[in-house]
Amino acid sequence: MEFDVFSQSDVGCVRSNNEDAYFVSPDHGLFVVCDGMGGHNAGEVASQLSCKLISSELCSTRVANMKEKFEGSGHPEDLRALQRTVEQAVSSACRAIFEEAMNDPGKAGMGTTCTVVLFAGRDKAVLAHVGDSRLYLVRGEDIHQISEDHTYVNELVKRGLLKKSEAHDHPQGNVLSRAMGVQPNVAIDTMLFDIDANDTLLLCSDGLYNYYPEAKELIPTLKDDDIRQSLGTLVNTAKERGGHDNITGVVIRIKTGEIPVAAAERLKILKKIAIFSHLQHLELMKVLGTAQMAKVKEGDNLITEGEIGDVMYVVVKGEVDIIKGEDVLTTLPAGVHLGEMALVDNAPRSATARARTDLDILLIRRDEFFNIVRAEPVIATKLLWSLVQVLSGRLRQTNAALEGARRELAGDIEGFEILFDDDDE
Repeated sequence: MEFDVFSQSDVGCVRSNNEDAYFVSPDHGLFVVCDGMGGHNAGEVASQLSCKLISSELCSTRVANMKEKFEGSGHPEDLRALQRTVEQAVSSACRAIFEEAMNDPGKAGMGTTCTVVLFAGRDKAVLAHVGDSRLYLVRGEDIHQISEDHTYVNELVKRGLLKKSEAHDHPQGNVLSRAMGVQPNVAIDTMLFDIDANDTLLLCSDGLYNYYPEAKELIPTLKDDDIRQSLGTLVNTAKERGGHDNITGVVIRIKTGEIPVAAAERLKILKKIAIFSHLQHLELMKVLGTAQMAKVKEGDNLITEGEIGDVMYVVVKGEVDIIKGEDVLTTLPAGVHLGEMALVDNAPRSATARARTDLDILLIRRDEFFNIVRAEPVIATKLLWSLVQVLSGRLRQTNAALEGARRELAGDIEGFEILFDDDDE
C-alpha cells in the first residue's frame, strides 16, 4: 500500500509557544499527533516525549518483523499482537511522562493527548487514542470520526445529560477525562479498522477541528487532489476563525491497495445481515476490523456437514451450494452469511456449504466476536439482542412448522379412523 502524507503544525494566533507535537514516518506506516498541557512549557515536554518514546518503540525492527509476519499469515492473532504492541507503547509513554513530572516539580501535572495510527498491512490499520485529539476518515462523500473524545462534555453527551448541539460551546468543553502522564496508567482506546484506496485520514489537535463544528465542512477541502494545499487551507481557516490554540494536522491519502472488495462494500453487506443490522457505522467498522478476507476455490468446502466450526462466513463474491447428504438443497448468491451460530456454540454443522464458483469471503471468528463483546458493551448489547431476535424468529418458524405437521398428522389419523370405523366392520 502506498500513500501521500503532509503534516503541519502552527502556534496559532494567541499562544506564544507550541505544545503540540507530531511524528510522521511513511516508511514505517506510523503517524502520531499529541497535544500537551501543563504550565512552564511542560505541555510541550509531555507531547514531545510521547512522540519520541512511541516512535522509538513502533519504528523498531521488532515491530517491523511483526508486521511482516502478519503480512505473510493474515492470521488475526498476528494482527492482535500488533494491536497489543501499539497499546503497550502508548502505556509505556504514559508512565514515562508521569515519572518525568514526579522528578521535576516544575513539570508537575503535565500531560498530553495522544492519537496514533499504525498501518499493519493487508489493508488493516491500528488506532490507539487518549484524550481529545482526533482521527477522521474521509471515504467517498462521507466523513467519520474514528476516535472518541475523552472529555467531560462528551461523557455528559454519552449519558444523555447534554445534547450534542450544546457540547461545542460548553464552558467545560476543554476539560479532559483522560490524558497521558497525569497518572502512571491510563485507559487507552484501541481499534482495528480497514482502509481503502482513495481513503483520506486526518489526525489533528483540537486547535484545528474546534473551528469546524460540523465535520462535513472538512470534506471538500480534504478531497482536494493536493493534500499539502488541503492541510494549509484547514490551518489557515482555523487561524482566520480565531486560532486561539495551537493547530496541528497530518493528512494521509491512500493511493493504492490490493483490495478485492472495498471496505465500503463489505460494510454495506454486513449492515444487511440481521445480527449486525442495529450497529452504527463506526460500530460496523470495529466489527469489520476484526474480520479477515479470504479466497475459496470452486469446489472447495467452506463448511462440512457434521464438523465443529468456530467461524461465520460472509460471501462477498461468488455463489455457494448448500448440500445435505448428497442433495443440493439450494444455491446462494453473494451477500449471504453462513454459520452464524458458530459464533456462540460448538454444535456440529447441519449442512455442507461448497463453493459453486471461486469466492471472496469474509471470516468472523468466534474469538474475535467475543473480543468485541468483552471490549465494547454497547456493541455487545446490540449484537446479543440481534442474536436473540434471530433465534426467536427461527423458533417461531419451527413452531409454525411443527404446528403444520401436527395438523397434517391429526388429519391423517382422522382419515384412518373413518376408514376403519366400527360401524363398517
